Amino acid sequence: MTIKKATNQNLGYESRAWKTLASVRDYLSSRETPVILLEGTRQLPDADRPSLVALGRLLATELPQAVFRTGNATGTDTAFADGVALVDVRRLQFVIPQSRMGRSRIPPLAYTVSLEQLTAQAGASVAEATTAATPANERIIQHYRQTRVPTRASAQASYLIRDTLKVLGSADAGLAPAALGIFFVNSDDPLGGGTGHTIRVCLQHAVPVLTQKHWRGWLP
Repeated sequence: MTIKKATNQNLGYESRAWKTLASVRDYLSSRETPVILLEGTRQLPDADRPSLVALGRLLATELPQAVFRTGNATGTDTAFADGVALVDVRRLQFVIPQSRMGRSRIPPLAYTVSLEQLTAQAGASVAEATTAATPANERIIQHYRQTRVPTRASAQASYLIRDTLKVLGSADAGLAPAALGIFFVNSDDPLGGGTGHTIRVCLQHAVPVLTQKHWRGWLP
């Protein structure tokens, strides 16, 4: 596998290729049920939330064949999901570290997968891809796989592995690989934290990444 180095410059690939929602529709047209990631920073400014809800609703309306996957974190994830739910909550997929986490934010008809549902082989594969995307976290990933005692490090690792699973999917868990990642990022540090990790996984696996610099122009 060829590993691409994620930088601010290649964050959105060719920006001109995604000027319109029609370009996204064309890109996904050959896929029967494409999976679109909708996520980003937890630190979502209140003033931006309506735009994210509007985008979720617009995408669900204009791309009726697509399903939408997110991580259920407060902020960006829930705003995007609220928009999709206004059209069809059954097309939402939530990927979470543990089955009980954040259940009150997940609509009953949405599809939910947790790391607990992965086989040992699938879990090892996702953990390996997690380390490849963010090598600095190799130690906590190993700690997560070796310990059964909850710690702060293992909790952090579980979020990163969950983020990787959102991109790669898993046949064992009924998750197809993502076709496209749409993000709301912190413009000062777009590759920081879990959002940056998810973007790096996307780039390494040839999943196009779009941020608000691309999609803001799609909204009325």
